[in-house]
Amino acid sequence: MRSTFTVQELAERVAGRVEGDPARRVAGVAPAAAAGPEHLTFVVNERYARHVTERLPGAALVPEDLTIEADGCSLIRVQNPELAFSQLVALFAPEPEPEPGVHPTAVLARGVSLGEGVTIAPHVVLEVDARIGDRTRIGPGTFVGPGVVVGRDCRVGPGCSLMAGTVLGDRVCLHTGARIAVDGFGYAAGPAGPVKIPQVGRCVIGDDVEIGANTTIDRGSLGDTTVGAGTKIDNLVHIGHNCRIGRNCFIVAQVGIAGSSVVEDGARLAGQVGLAGHLTVGSGASVGAQSGVMTDIPPGETWSGYPARPHRSWLRSTSIFYRLPELARRLEALERHTEDDE
Repeated sequence: MRSTFTVQELAERVAGRVEGDPARRVAGVAPAAAAGPEHLTFVVNERYARHVTERLPGAALVPEDLTIEADGCSLIRVQNPELAFSQLVALFAPEPEPEPGVHPTAVLARGVSLGEGVTIAPHVVLEVDARIGDRTRIGPGTFVGPGVVVGRDCRVGPGCSLMAGTVLGDRVCLHTGARIAVDGFGYAAGPAGPVKIPQVGRCVIGDDVEIGANTTIDRGSLGDTTVGAGTKIDNLVHIGHNCRIGRNCFIVAQVGIAGSSVVEDGARLAGQVGLAGHLTVGSGASVGAQSGVMTDIPPGETWSGYPARPHRSWLRSTSIFYRLPELARRLEALERHTEDDE
């Protein structure tokens, strides 16, 4: 593993243009406010440019049009510094490559199928007819249920549960403790109390999806719960049964999505958003943090608040709410003035 790279080598990997010494070597990465002469960092606007000017890191990724004075720091000009930085970080902190194979403490039931180069860590349980694709890694203590299908080049972290009905595409990443295809919350009213409705659908996860730690996605009750390709889901999210999540969506921590709701392609749900059941968030829509969504959201719109409404409307309502004490005092004064006139 290489320990240092020249500025020119880094620039070539991200199609950047070097200003300064292209032969300078850097050995690590750091945020702009903490970077030193051995580090690569990045800035996206003038607000953070002062850190580069003050600290003079070894190299900095900066926008093409940003004016910055940083003698002694080699600049790499790119269109999107944040994206370029994310592409270079792995050079300095590569992911360990475990030896393929099945650990002796793993339990494999009959009919299990393993692709080439698969890694099965200690204390993994693979139930009947589970199928694991080429080069996939299954982390320690993970349970893979009967008939589960896991695609190629997947990364399944420690302590995950892939219950019956799970289908993972290629290059899916599950972080520690993710629970996939657990039973949905469905009951019918019976004479002696609630009667559980059997949950017999699947949970189908598309290619290149990432699912955060301790996130739970329910299987469908009859049909499938689906998550589209490229979607990124943060930690501690719950997605109910029969939901359909589109492609390239962002779902941030502690979001709760009730059953049979639809989140269309490219939608973004900020932290702690709550979505009632049987609703649709349109493609490209954004929902602000801690919003409570009680109705459909049209494509491309930004909503916020509780209950959620178009963002500008929520800002106006909030402004009025915080003025209520002042308005109440003015109303009381007006009433007293009116009484005095009488």
